[in-house]
Amino acid sequence: MLPRLFPHPSYAEDQPSAISILTIHCLHRGFTTGAILGLLAPFARTAFTTVLRRPTLATALPWTARLISSTAVGSLAGTALTAVGMTGRMWGREHIEWQDRSWRILANKGQNREDDWSFGGAILGAVGIGIMSRTGGGFAMGIPLWRVIVGGAAVGSVLGTVGHVITSSRSVEDVEKKVVAGEGPLKPKEGP
Repeated sequence: MLPRLFPHPSYAEDQPSAISILTIHCLHRGFTTGAILGLLAPFARTAFTTVLRRPTLATALPWTARLISSTAVGSLAGTALTAVGMTGRMWGREHIEWQDRSWRILANKGQNREDDWSFGGAILGAVGIGIMSRTGGGFAMGIPLWRVIVGGAAVGSVLGTVGHVITSSRSVEDVEKKVVAGEGPLKPKEGP
């Protein structure tokens, strides 16, 4: 996503829009991280209420509604915490440090592929769940539309990340096979 929006020069010192690149990257990662934690919350809440044998208002909602709602809240919390963390980490840094970090993000092919998968998943999730919730798929009953859309984007972002991990593990296995066979980019050294 980012390499299509911003140029990637040969040298980090020439990197334009460094603050924007790093901010977008960090907020995107925070969104996905918060979504992962938000996906785990309904499981913990269900286990906790089962042990206590006290149903709460949160457990009165359908399971999918709780999942979407907690994922939406988790993704927004993750984004906010990442914004605070990035501000604290980069406060007072020289512009060249922003440029260097941004340049390395744009140069990292695996990270760019992950961003593409995650962003694509977020778009598909938001649109898909938004449409399904309005066309009679009662799974999101009782949740405001904004939370359904954000939750759908969050679930889609996580699924995009999982898709990236699954497809990239195959390419890692291919590289490992080539290295073992002595054909890959990391050929074993010859001689003693």
